Amino acid sequence: MNIGVENRKAVRYPLSANVVFTWEEERGIHQKAEGITRDISLKGVFVYSVVSPPEKAPIRMEVDLPPLREGASPVHIHVQGRVVRIERDVSDPVHSGFAVASESTILRGGEVDGTEEEDR
Repeated sequence: MNIGVENRKAVRYPLSANVVFTWEEERGIHQKAEGITRDISLKGVFVYSVVSPPEKAPIRMEVDLPPLREGASPVHIHVQGRVVRIERDVSDPVHSGFAVASESTILRGGEVDGTEEEDR
């Protein structure tokens, strides 16, 4: 048992940003919900949300950030991944949420001249 040992392979950065996420239910019904990120890394994202996709569900997310400097376009982070953990706190539903392991992360925007950057 590794109590207090951090097993993560990427540095997590605290980030509070709006996120819209979509997933498909078992019956093929597409779902869409919103939340706020708690933290983000190259390997994943944790999202606070009253609504959570089921564990192991494939998910697509778009995190929207304001422009990082004056005159620049807003930044959009597109994440495709899988729900790996759900945290429910019935006494504090605002801090309930879920963790996503990223399979693909694309960063767009943020450039003054309108060009886009991409990182996979």
